[in-house]
Amino acid sequence: MMQFLRDAFYRRLALLLLCSFVVVGVLFLLLMHYMVNAYQDEVAQNLHRELARHLVDEKALFVDGQPDRDGLYHLFHNLMVLGPNFEFYLLGPQGEILAYSADPTQIKRQQIDLEPVRAFLDSSAKDPRTIYGQDPRDRGRLKVFSAAPVERDGELKGYMYVIIGSEIFDDVAQGVWQNHIERWVVAVFLGGLILSLIASLWVFGLLTRPLRRLTGDMQRFRAVGLQQELAPTPWDANANDVVHRLGSTFNEMSVSLREQYRRIKTVDEMRRELLTHISHDLRTPLSSLQGYLETWLLSEQLHPEESRRYVETAYRNSKKVNRLVEQLFELACLESADVPMNIEKVVLAELVQDVLQKFTLKARERCVGMDVTPRDTAIAVYGDIEKLERVFSNLVENALRHCGPGDEIIVRLQPRGSRVAVSVKDSGSGIPAADLPHIFDAHYRAANSVYDGNRQGGLGLAITKKLLALHQADICVQSTENRGTAFEFQLRCS
Repeated sequence: MMQFLRDAFYRRLALLLLCSFVVVGVLFLLLMHYMVNAYQDEVAQNLHRELARHLVDEKALFVDGQPDRDGLYHLFHNLMVLGPNFEFYLLGPQGEILAYSADPTQIKRQQIDLEPVRAFLDSSAKDPRTIYGQDPRDRGRLKVFSAAPVERDGELKGYMYVIIGSEIFDDVAQGVWQNHIERWVVAVFLGGLILSLIASLWVFGLLTRPLRRLTGDMQRFRAVGLQQELAPTPWDANANDVVHRLGSTFNEMSVSLREQYRRIKTVDEMRRELLTHISHDLRTPLSSLQGYLETWLLSEQLHPEESRRYVETAYRNSKKVNRLVEQLFELACLESADVPMNIEKVVLAELVQDVLQKFTLKARERCVGMDVTPRDTAIAVYGDIEKLERVFSNLVENALRHCGPGDEIIVRLQPRGSRVAVSVKDSGSGIPAADLPHIFDAHYRAANSVYDGNRQGGLGLAITKKLLALHQADICVQSTENRGTAFEFQLRCS
């Protein structure tokens, strides 16, 4: 319990609960007091309903048209001795008080309103209403009563008006209440309040325990951040308890945040590594370009053939720099969140034939054969024709880079249900097994990636993979050294 009370939220909840219990308890006591009094009044009035009538029938209350004061005095005195719970009043036809049994010094009014008397006379014992009349001893107090008309020879002489619950009865009842019942009621109320409060706080402690666990999880998550793994608190995602569902959602959110953080961190590291490799790739041709240009400028007398060789070498290096910059820009665009796609129907055989036509000159120079099979114009897919052309260009160029005289490059198209399987296979030098898992990395340099005497970066294959990912296609590779390589992927049929 002390651990709970150290929680500010729990303390506020306990204070609110205590105030609610006190307010409800006081209202309950007031309501109980009112209901007990109302019940007693109703029982007393129904029990003594005929009392005034019996008094009227037993004795003549008027003599020669005037109240028999001596007879009334003895009658009231005897009745007060036998039943101190009653006060007796003889009223005139207009409600004026003619005689009474109370102390004359306590009489505060000389006339009684007859409307409640008439209502009482018109009601029956089965009437559930409790009728209150004016108390002659107090101008503002109402009391239950019994009443009966006093008639002689058919003429109304007045009313017998009996107050049930005399002043003596009120004083005795008040004393008993204050001495015994009041103390018992207060003791029972306080005991019940304390027990109910303890039980309620215990229940609230059980109900708020999951909330405290969730708060602890959040505090630990804030303390360790995204870099360190934490053993998650088991939460039931299918529970009816909203805190359990919230805790499960928090666990999922923390896992997702850590995964996103790892991805961002990995991408950031890859970008830094890529920039390092790209800087190296750019430095080599730029240094060569600068060196040949400086030599060409400083040499005053050069043979025309030697001068041309310097310029051609510088030009090739400038093309390599330009190609690397274009690939780097293209890769950066593909890594952005929004890449526009112009999806249309593409006839693969025609597209591949156009791509192969671009590399015909290079293939002839290297004595490499190229073909597409089958040349069926009915094989069509949905895709962005420019991006697919870039895919085939990268794959064919990569294959040419690893082929020598007598090798061949075959692009095979094979419909498979709702997809078209595409294979770009060459019979070149192949890729070492250790390099296969990394060939789609942007900074990859294969051990055998030599073309025109220069090492090549891996931006082409990295771009190819991202372009195919935009078409919901994944690319895989199979290769054996000195026997060739095959790249395979599938596109959606049109």
